[in-house]
Amino acid sequence: MKEQMSQVHVSRRKKLFMLGGAVILVITLAVLVGGCVSISNINLYGGDVHDAGSNHQISMEFTATFDSTGDVRGVIAIRIPEAWEVKGVNFTGTLNGAATRSSIMEGIYTSEWEALTGAGYNGHKDGYEWWVGYSAPGTFAVNDTNRIAFLIDTHGRGGTYLLDFVTGIADAADPEDVVKDHALWYVSSASSTPTGVLLDQAITLYSFTDVHPGAEYYDAIQGMAAKGLIAGYPTGGGYSEFRPSNSVFRAQFAKMIVGALGLPVNEAMAAPVDFTDLGADDPADLYPHEYVWVAYTNNIIKGYTDGSFRPYTPITRGHVITMTVRAMQTMYAAKLATPPDSYIQTWGNDLPAEHKANVRIAEYNNLLSGLPLSTTASNANAGMPRGEVAQVLWNMMNLIIGL
Repeated sequence: MKEQMSQVHVSRRKKLFMLGGAVILVITLAVLVGGCVSISNINLYGGDVHDAGSNHQISMEFTATFDSTGDVRGVIAIRIPEAWEVKGVNFTGTLNGAATRSSIMEGIYTSEWEALTGAGYNGHKDGYEWWVGYSAPGTFAVNDTNRIAFLIDTHGRGGTYLLDFVTGIADAADPEDVVKDHALWYVSSASSTPTGVLLDQAITLYSFTDVHPGAEYYDAIQGMAAKGLIAGYPTGGGYSEFRPSNSVFRAQFAKMIVGALGLPVNEAMAAPVDFTDLGADDPADLYPHEYVWVAYTNNIIKGYTDGSFRPYTPITRGHVITMTVRAMQTMYAAKLATPPDSYIQTWGNDLPAEHKANVRIAEYNNLLSGLPLSTTASNANAGMPRGEVAQVLWNMMNLIIGL
């Protein structure tokens, strides 16, 4: 960073930027001043509701630690999950108004900032992206405080994430001068104890308004939703309900298990089987045809002897377990332990022989863990509701990769 600005640039900046005393002081004494502001009073939730929705708000305050003698622009960077979208960023205080998004600055953060090391940096994060922008021009005095509000559409994607916030400075006249100015865009990352940076700020948002901590199957439902493997029923404002007691159609289960296994699905694939009741394939939608075909190709589903698949029939508990065991035997056989002869299964004894045998394997390998097998889930021939299906698939994912 200290070598990125020429002497011409430094002299040009003396009047422009004095938040660090003078630009030359910021550059040469960055290790001491740690930028030009301190961050405080961050609110990751925007209120008491922690549900993921289209109008989630995050706010923070930053206070100037040095004076400026001329107009500057405040730079703010936020790193969020790729599934989220920043709808707007607003400054109030000495700097006032909407922030201007800068793809140029975002490129510098993605490449240069992520490559640097030190207390103010933490490298690349898979599944995250930057939003970087700058304020209208204005001046600072020591202890001047500004507030920044981020309006975010989470697109219903809840989960636990680690967000990053970084502040900097831009030229009032030419804020996107990548040749001369980009070292200032993240100047608050400098020093061994930077004050204008907050890294790895933990936030947990609930994917569904009806599935909060303490709810049955919460870990499974929240975990799968955070990975984008299950969706809910929209209720407005970007919010959704999961409705864990609802039925799961056989076609829906094909989609869910294919997603949980990470199997590729594309519209160009040829149909491996002609189920008589799937209807015409919509070339603009992978559901249900391509998901059913991928499941069939991977020996997860078989269909019925009359040539049908019965895609919109609620799937039973016994069928869910059999399809899950088939998937494991086809793709992850080494992860399944064979029950010893002495092992006695406690559930599914009322099932036909093939399903009963698969239940024995599943129960021995903890694929039924978390299900109320002796009470509400005791009937193996009944339909398996959404919450139970999520739990079985989460158990499968845990067995495969150790979630």
